[in-house]
Amino acid sequence: MEHQAGDGSGAGAAALEAFCALALEDFSLQAQLRQPECSDERFTALVLNAAHQRGFAFAAEDVRRAMRERMLGLAGVAAAAVGETPLPADGWLPIRAFWQAGEVYAQWAYFGARRLREPFFEGDVRRCLAQPFNRLIRYVTAVEKLSAWLAGRPHLQPSGFVFHMSRCGSTLVSQMLAAVASNVVVSEASPVDGVVQAHLWKPDLGDERQSRWLQSIVGALGQKRGGDERHYFIKLDCWHSVALPLFRRAFPAVPWIFLYRDPIEVMVSQLAMPGSQMLPRGIGPNFHNIERSYGPGAAEDYFARVLAKICEPVVRHFGEGGGVLVNYRELPDAVFSTILPHFGVTSSAADRAAMAAAARFDAKMPGSAFAPDSEAKQQAASAAVRAATERWLGELYGRLEALRAAAAGAAITVEQN
Repeated sequence: MEHQAGDGSGAGAAALEAFCALALEDFSLQAQLRQPECSDERFTALVLNAAHQRGFAFAAEDVRRAMRERMLGLAGVAAAAVGETPLPADGWLPIRAFWQAGEVYAQWAYFGARRLREPFFEGDVRRCLAQPFNRLIRYVTAVEKLSAWLAGRPHLQPSGFVFHMSRCGSTLVSQMLAAVASNVVVSEASPVDGVVQAHLWKPDLGDERQSRWLQSIVGALGQKRGGDERHYFIKLDCWHSVALPLFRRAFPAVPWIFLYRDPIEVMVSQLAMPGSQMLPRGIGPNFHNIERSYGPGAAEDYFARVLAKICEPVVRHFGEGGGVLVNYRELPDAVFSTILPHFGVTSSAADRAAMAAAARFDAKMPGSAFAPDSEAKQQAASAAVRAATERWLGELYGRLEALRAAAAGAAITVEQN
């Protein structure tokens, strides 16, 4: 008995929705639809055939329309409310976090055992969404429910958090770590940012609840999907340094590092190609609480103030423990001499060779050889850049350097004793 007649109309769309709901519960049906390297046309035919076998009838256009609309929803364009689904099975990762009816929800995509190897998590998501299965079959679950779900699911605890100033080698570090097959590396994942910013959308959100959400989303991203994973590293967005107390509250035993660089070089890079944190409301409702002004020297002043907001919490909370400061000029050697030891990770000769090989390439364009650019950036810095940098970042950079030197000196004393 067919559930609906499919002709591209509302009845066909309803039948497709019922079929997708069945697929969320029927893992064998999911496996049937999840064909590798499947074209949209082939996938649509698979869906129509599987639906017919189960008594559902709808048109090919219903499938194509649903895939388009769900892609828009993932991009935050679709205005329609999204219904909650059951929690997913193995192989699914959260790819977005969004607010709806006063609750934060996660949208998921099927990764299977595929490793995360792109310089940024968003690149892995795009590759995943190239598969039509992930554009039709979707789980949407409340983050609040993830804690209980994770209790019976194998997942790694973080080995270390990577905070950074921006444009200072953090992607190099994450790509070196990702070169080791047994490492899970999540780089600037949107779902983590959704939880970090949750208090901006829900001012009455308590510290304990937000910490639990962060533990849950980090746990969901750290699932053991391949079976041989041993270490788990999370590279955060640069603005997440303001949430350092949140991360320490949620993961008090997890070590962290803060990567930074001569601020003149960071300023030159950001002014040439601004990151989203430099765009007013680019990362949420006035995340930095700085009003953007315009006119001569205004951009340089604003960018320097944003970078100061990123560095200030690190200086303020560094003495509370758990952290190590790493200057860009120490890379890539610091991965072996400082970062991995701080994270409590030992590496084999093969692991070190794989990481060293990754360091030879541009971290954001892995097909291109790395070329040092510090001297060029120093030469490109204008008088306005230097003035704004000195005003807002001169003292902060000096304090970071002093803290790093003091920590290094203390470590040497301990070794000698």
